Amino acid sequence: MARKMLKDGEPDLNKGAEEGTNFDFDLFIIGAGSGGVRAARFSSNHGAKVAICELPFHPISLETIGGVGGTCVIRGCVPKKILVYGASYGGDLEDARNFGWELSENIDFNWKKLLQKKTDEINRLNGIYKRLLSNAGVKLFEGEGKIAGPHEVEVTQL
Repeated sequence: MARKMLKDGEPDLNKGAEEGTNFDFDLFIIGAGSGGVRAARFSSNHGAKVAICELPFHPISLETIGGVGGTCVIRGCVPKKILVYGASYGGDLEDARNFGWELSENIDFNWKKLLQKKTDEINRLNGIYKRLLSNAGVKLFEGEGKIAGPHEVEVTQL
């Protein structure tokens, strides 16, 4: 793996580390949202030994549960779009009658079914993100990550 050479006067960020020190990982990322997953995959694909941590998965995020994919996938962009699109179809179907569509049945909305579809999609995307990390050789830790020192990260399983 290519390493940056220091220029005269540039601070040595490894100064203070013992000569020949080996770390468990070249890069440890806290947070497996879109940015963290991309950084982990690209770094690993360029030869770095990478780990990433994320809160345990649950399709409904709280402070102690979340999952690979981050805010957008689990509680932001994706769920919002599914709910907005799902809610908009009723009006479209009613409008279709004005344009020659003959709908023989009453149109009913099943809220539980829409919520289940949303949860299924979140689960599917979470699995895709996990497979992308695994296929890139990234080690995934589930838990809350905190920086504990200059070269130390603590992951607490919740």
